[in-house]
Amino acid sequence: MASASNWAIEEYRTSGDAPRVAVKDLIDMEGTKTSAGSRLVLSTAEPAKEDARCLMRIRERGARIVGKANLHELAFGSTGINHWWGTPVNPVDPALVPGGSSSGSAVAVAIGAADFALGTDTGGSVRIPAAACGLLGLKTTWGRISNVGVYPLAPSLDTIGPLAGSATALEEAVELLDAGYSPVRLEAPLRVALLVNAQAETFNEVIRLALSHMGAVVTEFSDIDLAKIHRSANQVITAEAYRSDSHLLREAHRVDPIVVQRLLAGAQVADHSYRQALEDRHAFQNVLEERFEDFDVLALATVPVAIPTLARAIGASLNRNTLPFNFAGTPGISLPLARSLSDEALTGMDSPQGGGATATVPVSLQLVAPWDGDALLVAVAKEMAAKELLFTRS
Repeated sequence: MASASNWAIEEYRTSGDAPRVAVKDLIDMEGTKTSAGSRLVLSTAEPAKEDARCLMRIRERGARIVGKANLHELAFGSTGINHWWGTPVNPVDPALVPGGSSSGSAVAVAIGAADFALGTDTGGSVRIPAAACGLLGLKTTWGRISNVGVYPLAPSLDTIGPLAGSATALEEAVELLDAGYSPVRLEAPLRVALLVNAQAETFNEVIRLALSHMGAVVTEFSDIDLAKIHRSANQVITAEAYRSDSHLLREAHRVDPIVVQRLLAGAQVADHSYRQALEDRHAFQNVLEERFEDFDVLALATVPVAIPTLARAIGASLNRNTLPFNFAGTPGISLPLARSLSDEALTGMDSPQGGGATATVPVSLQLVAPWDGDALLVAVAKEMAAKELLFTRS
């Protein structure tokens, strides 16, 4: 049964002091059916015989599961819209999309129904809803958290990650989720490479100011063509999604038509195009590895356009700055910046949330770290929170 805000496909009563966790309904929970946000998938699903590995770990540590969270059908969309269970309502502004695909996970945290939530991120599906709902969201290093027991979309890109309303809650989530997590401290000024051609100058002004207040050493560059990398990554995500879900096309009338279109696009990816995309991935990984010899993190906007309204959601592509880093496998974090930074940086300038949309969503900074640099990203989040540089919910 969907919740009033449509965040949950199923809600559970629970009590105690342990963290309350919402679990994206892509993740197996023993004794329940995994829907993948799809009525068609649910109609043939059997109750899971055991928890997914990622859920097993946090439950062993006492976390309380408050619900199976709603999502964009089959996790194949960035707006978070779901026609079967209702679209989760963005609490920052109900007129806006909640972001996807982990839309229910984000809304559960944003309305206080959960202390943190588990999502999946294949092309931005943790970071985008975090950006849309004013939360922190961590895309973990590919392969660091087990995907066993998680409904696949594109296996070479799929990752598990938490969403939280504060840096403290995010770290608590990571400690429960990641067996290899060990906190790190920032002993020296953070060395940041700001990719200025990834978003409009209005976004860059806010990001510069946030990094300046943090005391980071920032170098600007524009020699990575994310648009080109995105095209190659899109070949991989669509081809692998088709392999994962093509069997559902036998009853395509029971699947969101936009999701069907995306699956059919995957059928058109030729084998040689897929192989070329994998070569492009290796080249991009090498570029990032070289960049990280001189810098600690890469900085850019999480979503470099206005968060669209529900009325203008069709055709919205929100993952142009996130999908490339699923492609590379590197960890990334979405950090909602304090509203005061926007006010200070953009005095007399156009709002980065302009273009006809509301200005209610805080600018979200995306930081990308080297492979297995998850703990560094958590440390940066804690530092920025301590300096009151992150958005806090009233």
